[in-house]
Amino acid sequence: MRLMNYKHLVVLGAALLSFSFNGEAAVAAPHVPEDIFRWVQSSARTNYFFNKQQICYEVDAEGNVDTNVLIVPVLKTFDDVMINDVVAKRRWNGKSLAGFDDFVGVAEYLIINLAEKKVSVQEVDYLDSTWTSIEVVRTDAEVSLEELSEKSLDAKFYERIIDYAMRNQLVLAMRTKGNMDEAVKAKLAEQQAAYRAENKPDRQEDNE
Repeated sequence: MRLMNYKHLVVLGAALLSFSFNGEAAVAAPHVPEDIFRWVQSSARTNYFFNKQQICYEVDAEGNVDTNVLIVPVLKTFDDVMINDVVAKRRWNGKSLAGFDDFVGVAEYLIINLAEKKVSVQEVDYLDSTWTSIEVVRTDAEVSLEELSEKSLDAKFYERIIDYAMRNQLVLAMRTKGNMDEAVKAKLAEQQAAYRAENKPDRQEDNE
């Protein structure tokens, strides 16, 4: 049921085929449009982005917006070392290598439960340089935010996603296709204002 909410959310045209290079990031990664994706961080092997145009709230079985749960499409692009490692492991495990000669990274579809402080990965799409899905893997992987080390790259990534959601609660509410009372919207506006007052944005444009 949830897959229907966000399966279509990562949309990148085949026209985005130029390559960008950043000395501090994983190199030779396909260009990622900044108006769609928010870059968060880069390790030696991976660039981390989330889709700031499509992050939204969950909608429950009754069609009501659940502001305790975020639906977040994310994108990770890899450097050549990471790409070769993924391909080598697939070869070792006897998995298909079809399309993996142009493999560049993955799109993941996250559900972040703010109340329970848990993140679950619902799906992983392996992508080529035209952002076409090579392979789709369904998963029920889940992690507790409280169990992640503060130095963990995943912890920092999720923290930045949640920060963006907290300072843009009204934007997420309007974007989510579900029912929401005016009283709930008013409460979100108060919470958003309070959060922004107490927490300086990492980037000024993070306050939409």
